[in-house]
Amino acid sequence: MHRRSPRVLASSWLRALTLSSFAVGGLFVAAPAHSAETSEAPATILDVSMQDGELTARIRWAAESKSLPSEVEVVSYDGTDKLTAGERLSPKPGEEVEVKLYGAVQEPWETGWAQQLVVREPKGRELTRQPYDVSLDCEDEKTCALKATPGVAASREVVHVSEALERTLASIEKELGGKEFNLVHEVARREPSLYGEALSYAQSRVVYGPAEGCRCTWQASFTRTNGQGTTTSLGAAHDLYARPLSMTRPQNARLTAQGTSRVTLTLSCTSLASILFQNVGIKQSGGLVKPVLMPQPVYSTCAGTCSGRFSHFGRITGSAWANSTSSPLLNATSMEQSKYHLGNGLSPLLNETRYAPLNSSFDVDATVSNSISGSGYVQTSAEAFYTYNGNSLMWQPWGRARGGYAIAVQGIAVCPGGGLNPMGRAWDIATGEDNQSSLSESVWNFLGL
Repeated sequence: MHRRSPRVLASSWLRALTLSSFAVGGLFVAAPAHSAETSEAPATILDVSMQDGELTARIRWAAESKSLPSEVEVVSYDGTDKLTAGERLSPKPGEEVEVKLYGAVQEPWETGWAQQLVVREPKGRELTRQPYDVSLDCEDEKTCALKATPGVAASREVVHVSEALERTLASIEKELGGKEFNLVHEVARREPSLYGEALSYAQSRVVYGPAEGCRCTWQASFTRTNGQGTTTSLGAAHDLYARPLSMTRPQNARLTAQGTSRVTLTLSCTSLASILFQNVGIKQSGGLVKPVLMPQPVYSTCAGTCSGRFSHFGRITGSAWANSTSSPLLNATSMEQSKYHLGNGLSPLLNETRYAPLNSSFDVDATVSNSISGSGYVQTSAEAFYTYNGNSLMWQPWGRARGGYAIAVQGIAVCPGGGLNPMGRAWDIATGEDNQSSLSESVWNFLGL
């Protein structure tokens, strides 16, 4: 799929809308996908957070005016796909803005912790979409505020969990084995900062998880990491554009980006012993504190009666362009490299590299079936360079490198004991090009949605 931002203020509005391998013994198929798009993504959602009790999005508009509509709508949907808030604004090329969606997040314990943010044209064409996860940020055991973080999309029955909470849950399982434990308290004892997220996670587990006996629940986690020099927070997705900012001043720049994006789908099996409840005051916008009865389940881990197999889809896209002002001297270059891996495998299933000044692009995908691993990830590395002598009579040099990806995991479980949706799905899409709809379509085709 990342300067202090000017805040965008616009009148709120709301209207109804219908949302419309070899390494693990599985079957692997790799093939050329679709020709890479060359136009810039009109909008890139850099971050999603809660500020002053309201959902806040940080968005960067395309630097090329031809890629931008004159007006856009930024809208949010809760976990039931209900439209909750929106802002209408006029984007300016290259601008980075902060948009507040007043009233977007309300009672997620009722409407779902996994929600969506969409940027679209007024006529409805979607420009970009960013799932986000709502959880709790607690100052103590009795008072919490809502928080939001970027996430990945998943089918409704899949519980979302951060990488930090996933690691903590794994350590609890390893340490306690089959002993009974209060999930929220055990998480907070090891990582106090995760107390609020543990509350929202536990509430999700009670809704979708086991009622009695050893039952299993689908859960999804993801990570997006960026190497030094990266200017975005989109993990493996980026758009590097190195070009002179002045027509008359000598200058040069070398921009780099390194990133990784991973999606993991797992089965978590536990046996429910009892459920305790605690009143928690959750801060709302405007200073209101709403008392909510939050469950604190007591579990023991178990081997489970469920077994799962996974299918994977990975698609990587990238482009490298450069324009030099003289020959044979190259005063502009770029490079784009992308790899798609399965599980923790060191050997990538897809591995593409392009160098410019020979402008070129790639767009390839791979599918894997019958895998024992529920994890897939993309790694990228890019560079864009130019040097300019300040002679405005010559064409300006520039280098540009873009990378995007789509990752999808589908799990199928066999559970003689019942109590589990037999299929779970999770996916992540990010791009620096105007091809998000194409990436989304390929994921939906793979998942059968």
